[in-house]
Amino acid sequence: MKTILVTGSEGFVGSHLIKALGESQYKIVATCLPQLIPKKGKYVALDILNLDLAIEVVKQHEPDVIFHLAAVSSVARSFRDRAIAYSTNIAGTANLLEAARSLDKKIQFFFVSTCEVYGGGQDLKEDAPVVLKNPYAISKYAAELICADYLTDGLDCVILRPFTHTGPGQAETFVLPTIAKQISEIEKGKRAPLIELGNIGAKREFLNIGDVVDAYVLAVEKCRSGETYNIASGDGHTIAELVKMFAELSKKSFEMRVNPVKVRKVDIPVLLGNGHKFSTLTGWSPRIKITKTLEDLLNYWRAKV
Repeated sequence: MKTILVTGSEGFVGSHLIKALGESQYKIVATCLPQLIPKKGKYVALDILNLDLAIEVVKQHEPDVIFHLAAVSSVARSFRDRAIAYSTNIAGTANLLEAARSLDKKIQFFFVSTCEVYGGGQDLKEDAPVVLKNPYAISKYAAELICADYLTDGLDCVILRPFTHTGPGQAETFVLPTIAKQISEIEKGKRAPLIELGNIGAKREFLNIGDVVDAYVLAVEKCRSGETYNIASGDGHTIAELVKMFAELSKKSFEMRVNPVKVRKVDIPVLLGNGHKFSTLTGWSPRIKITKTLEDLLNYWRAKV
């Protein structure tokens, strides 16, 4: 039985991935920051900015696979907290790779990067030009280069570039959760029937988190060292289109307004990928419809507000 060490296990994607991997009969070592350890479940404290601790944890558990999710994952936050984004996403990844190298065994290292490295476009394949438009993308691409460096040193590294995904548990700072939260508040009379958003013309894929973690499980089973893979459907929607879909699911009507304060200075109009390489290798394709994703988000926030 393979042992898989997952970083960022307490986060949105990490919590879903642990469940998906557990169902596949792996031994899971779920790690997260000491101050963020959940009350339920078994977690190992790990601060990836602490190299000595990273080496200690890796040597103690001797994983066959490291699945690296821990990161500053918000584009907006990367603009606000550049130093934290760069240290966490770049130095943290380097520390984890160094810890992996310290083991006297072959380890598969899966680094979850981002579609943001492409800087925009559609039908984007893995060999599309890299165009870095925000600190988040810069930090993730820098970490990819570090993975490539350790690959030449004998580590078994795989780069995954998921396109935009969402689902229950994603922070309300992301666009679809914030819409779902506002609608839930409107339904309960806690907010005026008005939703304020930034760029409603932005077009993204919005994969369901269930489909994405299914792809990650397949990646562990089938992906090849030294390769980069898009996790993408190529099918996208604008924010305005999704608000209309939300309106059909809402129990109360509402208006939508663009708030200039919420519009990013640097934004990507369209970001759609080509996932043919990964799908051909693994047989993966998205199975959850966008309407189901929106409904799940609404029900999640209805239970919280």
